[in-house]
Amino acid sequence: MVRLPALPLPALPLAAVTRTRHLAVTALLAVAPHGGQRTARRNAWAGMSAGAAVARARREADEALRAASAVGEARARAR
Repeated sequence: MVRLPALPLPALPLAAVTRTRHLAVTALLAVAPHGGQRTARRNAWAGMSAGAAVARARREADEALRAASAVGEARARAR
């Protein structure tokens, strides 16, 4: 197996890296002009709403189970 010597890669000048970073940031801000903050807030609100709905369903289920248990206990005492 013949090994070829590694060729040195040319170092990118700092200006090219900075320009590329600037173009990438500009492109991302064009897609999400508020840096994604609006989307993040919308997602947080949706999560809170879903959590509230789950909590409400849990409370209602707990109340229904307590009511059914009370009815069962009352019937057992009546016998």
